Amino acid sequence: MKTTRQHEASGLGAATTGEQDFGMRIKTIRQARELTLEQVAELSSVSISTLSKIEKGQVSASFDTIAKIASAFDYSLAELFAEELPNQPLTSGAMQGRRTYTLAGKGIAFTNPWFRYEVHAAELLVKGMIPVVMDIETQQLPPPEAWSQHAGEEFIYVLSGEVMLHTQLYAPLRLAKGDSAYIDSTMRHTFVRLSDEAAGLISICQTEKLDIEDLAGFS
Repeated sequence: MKTTRQHEASGLGAATTGEQDFGMRIKTIRQARELTLEQVAELSSVSISTLSKIEKGQVSASFDTIAKIASAFDYSLAELFAEELPNQPLTSGAMQGRRTYTLAGKGIAFTNPWFRYEVHAAELLVKGMIPVVMDIETQQLPPPEAWSQHAGEEFIYVLSGEVMLHTQLYAPLRLAKGDSAYIDSTMRHTFVRLSDEAAGLISICQTEKLDIEDLAGFS
């Protein structure tokens, strides 16, 4: 079994967000590492059945689930979606002169049945925060397995519309444009759109880098 990070099989193609393309990419990496579904499930804490469905393109993976799979492969999100997968591990040593940018509409974008995500600053692989712009598509409360839960803390700022923030330990919190919340991300949490018009927010997650550990993803 290959346990060290290496350049995987070629032919993965450019980063895409379609279920079939992403599933094939995950399967290709897994097979290049000579890992079984059971082994990836153990490393990622994503169920075997969910991993199998993702590889077959039968379900849309969430931000949390994708980050958890990336962590299992020892990749950041940006690395996982890169056209060419890296062959050297990154180190999180002190950095100086850091700068990156994301042009409008050029973040790493993907969707699931409830939300649309766009990850910003993806070029900077080692960083202390994950900035994500989210469009809240659902007006129905997602099922329990679809709630997010991960290590660290999270700052939430509503950009447009109105949303309801649901958390494991608190009553639902209504947030309108310009409102914000700061939460312990180890609590299960999710969002619902309250307004008829589009609702969006920015979520900034604290982490050492994009390969988040201990995430409870949803299928």
